[in-house]
Amino acid sequence: GKVCAVLPEWASEAVHHEAGRIELEGFVAQHFGYRLRADGGFEPAALPQAVFKLRQDTDPSDVVAARGYGTAVARFVARATRAPWTGMPADASGLRALALEAAEGRGWVDFAALVEASWRLGIPVIHLPELPVEGRKPDGLAAFVSGRPVAVLLKRQNLAEWMVFILAHELAHVALGHLGHDEGAAVVDEKVSLADEEPKAAGAAPRDDQEGDANAFASAVLVPGGARLTLGPPPWRNAEGLAALAIEFGRKNGICPGHAVLNAVKNSARGGKTPFALGMAALKVLHRTMDARTTAEVCRDAARRHLDLDEVRPDTAEFLERLGIV
Repeated sequence: GKVCAVLPEWASEAVHHEAGRIELEGFVAQHFGYRLRADGGFEPAALPQAVFKLRQDTDPSDVVAARGYGTAVARFVARATRAPWTGMPADASGLRALALEAAEGRGWVDFAALVEASWRLGIPVIHLPELPVEGRKPDGLAAFVSGRPVAVLLKRQNLAEWMVFILAHELAHVALGHLGHDEGAAVVDEKVSLADEEPKAAGAAPRDDQEGDANAFASAVLVPGGARLTLGPPPWRNAEGLAALAIEFGRKNGICPGHAVLNAVKNSARGGKTPFALGMAALKVLHRTMDARTTAEVCRDAARRHLDLDEVRPDTAEFLERLGIV
């Protein structure tokens, strides 16, 4: 059902003819990250070794279909991206400066600003909340395809400010050299969570640093100087009060109010519980009063500014439109 919904218009007629079925099978293989087996079935396409950041109970095979699908879509978007990829700042302050420029005077790095800065660097940002393939869906991944990195956001979340840390985290993997430059290489993040982690100190015990380093980089992009976020002591009266406090705090400190709210909630556990419902309600207030566009709408608006669909086949352009990317 989900696959059929994004197939080209000629698909309904193609299934009635052998040549058409063959062409349709090729389209599915190319656009969904699958390849045809000798028996006529499909299997995930072979891709270079990826770096998987998974929960302990998750095997890489559980997310291989999502990785293949995200990589296939990213490859078409990469081919149609106008801005060249020439690299990105290796330090968080450099990326923050570019995002503040894209913020057009708002004074903080919100989701829309970071999306725009990423596209200007030649790094497309796409949102794929629907997964027409089997397996688990990660929060996001960074892929290197057609000569450039692409940030693929897979989490189903309409509130754009929820996604700003995930995007900053994926861009951090690019900036810190975790992705590499092999065609199809990827860093797959099953779960990206807010964390005030610092890079490992020299001489510390060996461990996987990449997630901690990416979180620290992302935090420094969103928060000047990587300062710890403290809105003030809870409890907050209501969602409107928390949202207003976050806006005031954001204007004073150059921090996106939505990111401030999520941090406030995370750092305000009482009796082992965090005020998650209150935080989500405050995010909805901010969404209504500041930028009512959804995650998909922010990404789509940017894609329309930065893509040249004449660079891909008409049925591929139609495919990207049906996915809601443009």
